[in-house]
Amino acid sequence: MSMAVETTVKTLAKLRGDKPVLASVLDAFEPLLVARVETAASLQDDVRGLPVPAPDEQRFADGLSLLAEVRLAMFWPLWQKALGGLLPVFEQRPQLVPGLGTVSELLGAGRDETFQEAFLQALLHQDAEACAGLFGTDELSAASLAFVGEFALSAVLRAVATAAAGSAAEGDNPWPLWTQGSCPVCGRLPVMDSLARGLADEKNPYLLSGGGKKHMHCGLCGSDWLFRRAVCPVCGADSKGVMNIIVPTENRSEHIAWCSKCRTYSVGVDERSFSGDLDYDALALGLLPLDMVAAEKELTPMCRTFWNQF
Repeated sequence: MSMAVETTVKTLAKLRGDKPVLASVLDAFEPLLVARVETAASLQDDVRGLPVPAPDEQRFADGLSLLAEVRLAMFWPLWQKALGGLLPVFEQRPQLVPGLGTVSELLGAGRDETFQEAFLQALLHQDAEACAGLFGTDELSAASLAFVGEFALSAVLRAVATAAAGSAAEGDNPWPLWTQGSCPVCGRLPVMDSLARGLADEKNPYLLSGGGKKHMHCGLCGSDWLFRRAVCPVCGADSKGVMNIIVPTENRSEHIAWCSKCRTYSVGVDERSFSGDLDYDALALGLLPLDMVAAEKELTPMCRTFWNQF
């Protein structure tokens, strides 16, 4: 078992212990989360050498993510490879994907480059209407196509993000030039945020610095980036009191961060209440009860997921 898979398994195990009511949901998705980690790792060698722009100060200053203006069709062979590895896992959980047989047939059909580009762009931008139009199918089938297709794209883009961050790594922030609320790699809005633990001071190991810094997490490519706590990642509002925190349960390490201007939110955790490595994607799923609270307050998720649409 790789370290990354072990982190996923341990995070899910902790969530089951803390939230037994979610055990069936976590059990259903654990094989998919693990398979995505393994698939992303298996694609590491394949993404090297692809013409993905390197982190660039001017592009980042202009708010352009690494994949902005990049033709996604170049990832199609890797997407197919990822799909081939993930479909058997979906087939073991057919209840998660209505019409899985039809979905597998449609996604496995040969497509020209124009279709490839349009479909991958639709997945990246969560454009369900475009997916339905491309396949000429109804809304429910399009949702299943998007769910499976996005999982495969996620594995590919995680390999891309890992390769890009490796060359740009600097301390606890791989993207020091990026100041946007959206992802520096794929441009998607965050699925959750986290307040970082303090780092040991090199001069005094008994002192911690940097605790409470806010990092955003992308649920598609898995990237994490530093962002200002008082600014809305969606609308950019930064006036005093625009970003608010709700702690709806007795667990003070979990919160909802929401913008009073655009009324969008992200769920989040304070890592200072945790020990060991964390899988943020598993954590985000485990924060489902917070999404339900946010829905009751008529807030809109910053990033739609397969579990926060009510």
